[in-house]
Amino acid sequence: MLQPTNRHTLIDALRPPAAFRLESGMAVTFTLDLKALLAASSALAQTGSSGIIPDGSQYEPIELLHALRANAGKISVFNQVGEIALPPSRRVFAFLEQAVVPVRAPLGGIVHPKIWVLRYETADEPPPGRQKERRLRVLVSSRNLTFDPSWDTVVRLDESDDPKGASLGPVGELFEGLLGAAVGTVSVAHRDRVQSLSAAIKSSRFALPAGVEDLRAHVLGLITAPSPLPRTAERSLIVSPFVSDDFFTRVHPVPVDELVSRPEQLHHLTEATLERVKTWPFAFDDGSLTSLESEEVGASPHDPGRPLVGLHAKIFAFENEGETRLFVGSANATGAAFSSNVEVLLELIGRGRELGIDRLFDGTCDEPGLRRLFVTYHRREDADLEDGPTLVDITRRAIAQLQFDGVVEQSGSGWAVMYRSHEPVCAPVGTEIHCWPLASAGNRRRVVLDECLEARFETTIEAISGFLAFEVARRDDEDTRSGFVVPVSLVGVPESRERCLLRALVGNAERFFRYLLALLDEDPDQMDMIDALDSGSTDPVAFESGYTSMPVLEKLLRTMRREPAKLAGLHPLVTDLAADDALPPGFIELWMAIYDEVDLGASVQ
Repeated sequence: MLQPTNRHTLIDALRPPAAFRLESGMAVTFTLDLKALLAASSALAQTGSSGIIPDGSQYEPIELLHALRANAGKISVFNQVGEIALPPSRRVFAFLEQAVVPVRAPLGGIVHPKIWVLRYETADEPPPGRQKERRLRVLVSSRNLTFDPSWDTVVRLDESDDPKGASLGPVGELFEGLLGAAVGTVSVAHRDRVQSLSAAIKSSRFALPAGVEDLRAHVLGLITAPSPLPRTAERSLIVSPFVSDDFFTRVHPVPVDELVSRPEQLHHLTEATLERVKTWPFAFDDGSLTSLESEEVGASPHDPGRPLVGLHAKIFAFENEGETRLFVGSANATGAAFSSNVEVLLELIGRGRELGIDRLFDGTCDEPGLRRLFVTYHRREDADLEDGPTLVDITRRAIAQLQFDGVVEQSGSGWAVMYRSHEPVCAPVGTEIHCWPLASAGNRRRVVLDECLEARFETTIEAISGFLAFEVARRDDEDTRSGFVVPVSLVGVPESRERCLLRALVGNAERFFRYLLALLDEDPDQMDMIDALDSGSTDPVAFESGYTSMPVLEKLLRTMRREPAKLAGLHPLVTDLAADDALPPGFIELWMAIYDEVDLGASVQ
């Protein structure tokens, strides 16, 4: 049953199983929030504070930095070109530069799936002669990699030894197709990762969700193919935040029993289309606004940074002779979703008593169902209609499809990056465009239109950025603009860049010891690592006097006796920081002396 009170988070779905860690992963999303990708990388490390997002401070939680270094290089994230939201300027995003691959739809629409494919491996080294155990997990969702407060669906499928499990071969074919749809050159690492994971998906079976007797994956938009939706059914229901007339006239030209959408979308449908709905359409109303102002005042309605609220789930349900075919995933009830967009739908097949429309949407006395949020739609002639893409949106998408390169070189006592585009940056007359390295928001430069971009920015080694930020605005409409980010391939990056960046982000010894105390806390899940800065010792003398006079040594020894596995989990972080010369003097010697005495077979007494 789809219950309003039964909500799960994408972060929880990403966490590795107990005793496992991420081996590799790939994902595809329409819009991408780099802050959300930070959270996902942290969740994949299964740290105690994996859901934490950096605030506006100068430093980042150390365990987040370790998670980024451990996992950002293990994932490939494909997203629709031009749909990376402009985040705050932060140096930490440098760790994500190699993870993002912009793509465009082969048939001219948009790349719209929201899928994660994750392969976990056992964290401990196996006995001699044995290999690590690996497990696959696939998440098929309607949620983008953002923090939108919207209603979405997600199906989690874990690898199974049951030969009768579901086959997800088309998902592997999707990612193989995305490699060929990339904007610019795709690295060997991404190609190898995608090919390895795709082959693993094709040869594996996945456990069926409860109540599901069969499951099929449908990929749309790589090639022209017919709709997988059935043409006939005794009863049908469609839930879709976006709708269009051509879906009901061309894709699915048969009446439906119930249609649920957003009122501003239903306003677009003709009377003839509305009459195809046997019961008058419903609007979804959870008490939230149908649209929210962007944090950036004046952002375009289609800006990738604008939050989505209310309905965002896509559900197509068909009942026939006691059997239900339920389609969930990324496709809306629009013509584009079934013709030119790249989309994914999971088809879940089961008996009506388990997957039926009433079973899914109606509630019980104890658990209200989603249907209580359906309200009868009333057409208003004076209703405001949603506008299509503006000139700034069209310009944003055109710029994002250009290929950019960056050359890093020494400049005096610092560094400089020259960003170039392979083709001219074009825009309608009256458009103003500015760009800057994402890590240096105050370093804005106006872009000369109809010429290839050549912009040189002086910087420091820690602020070198492989993300180039843009803002597009119209002089005749100063209240509407769009900000976005374009990944740029850099050459000439100094080998010491990551080490210097890590040292700068970790900060001083005091901060390191505060974080370490929080990580060693008896119940770290109850402590926000950022709040740990305020909850640690407030006596600066205590930090200056060294770690042997602080609670650090005491907690290290207590953890060694009671929770040796916790020290084992922190060991890669500490050794990485030591290798990058980011630890206080003498600490690694103390750490190794304690760690060498750790009995990983010990249990808490």
